[in-house]
Amino acid sequence: MQYIQRRLAAVLLVAARHFPAVVVTGPRRAGKTTLLRKLFPKAQHVLLEDPDVQERVRSDPRAFLEALRPPVVFDEIQNTPELLAYVRTVIDTGRRRMGQWLFTGSQEAPLMQGISESMAGRAAILQLLPFSLSETKKVNLLHGGFPEVLARPEARGLWFASYLQTYLERDVRAITNVRDLATFRRFLALLASRQCA
Repeated sequence: MQYIQRRLAAVLLVAARHFPAVVVTGPRRAGKTTLLRKLFPKAQHVLLEDPDVQERVRSDPRAFLEALRPPVVFDEIQNTPELLAYVRTVIDTGRRRMGQWLFTGSQEAPLMQGISESMAGRAAILQLLPFSLSETKKVNLLHGGFPEVLARPEARGLWFASYLQTYLERDVRAITNVRDLATFRRFLALLASRQCA
């Protein structure tokens, strides 16, 4: 799929000029990483979902940071929230160069707690949602604007079923105490039916 300009891009560039760190949150697969890579092509990219990278961060976060040359995109920071305290120290002890620390995160509740504790006043916090109709005419009310659904509409039913399953098993269980996924799935279906009514 060809890159589609996001409305958040202009705000993100302004934030990077005025804050040492920028955090882009939003649902998984909404395009956060693609947006940051497009706007900051020279930034080093660190995928924090990689178990080897997580282990290196946890074993020696200071050495991990010192090996990087900002600007850096930390993708999925919720996987290593302890890194935020070390980035804060680097921001506070060094020259306050703007836009050097760029973060994406999908699990908003735990992520926001870590940011509010570690990065208050140091990070701009922005939210990226799937595409809107003002960004592309491919979006419609029934199917929404997730980039992968727009790129492959013939597989959207399978994509949404898989997305919901991973969302329930990974994100919801990580932030809440859901014991019965089947009941929670029915609850979501009831909520969705009320939105279309």
